[in-house]
Amino acid sequence: MSLQITAVVSRGKEKGTLLTPHRYQDGFYVISKGGNTIAFRKQVWDLDDLPAWIAQGYGVRMSGPGVAPSIYMPKSLIVKICQQ
Repeated sequence: MSLQITAVVSRGKEKGTLLTPHRYQDGFYVISKGGNTIAFRKQVWDLDDLPAWIAQGYGVRMSGPGVAPSIYMPKSLIVKICQQ
């Protein structure tokens, strides 16, 4: 099974840049129900767990070339699970 979670920057100077989940140095990803506020953030250690959190309404911190990490809410995320 292969998992892809992506988003595309929709405005600004980096418009069109493809984003992927931002993985921190310690190996975790950040999800949030409250945007970029710290109050509702959680750490998720396994990329394969992210779709379940997204289905519950959590956004994922995404980043890409030249784009600082920011929370993208479920409506902006593209989740593809491919069976191989």
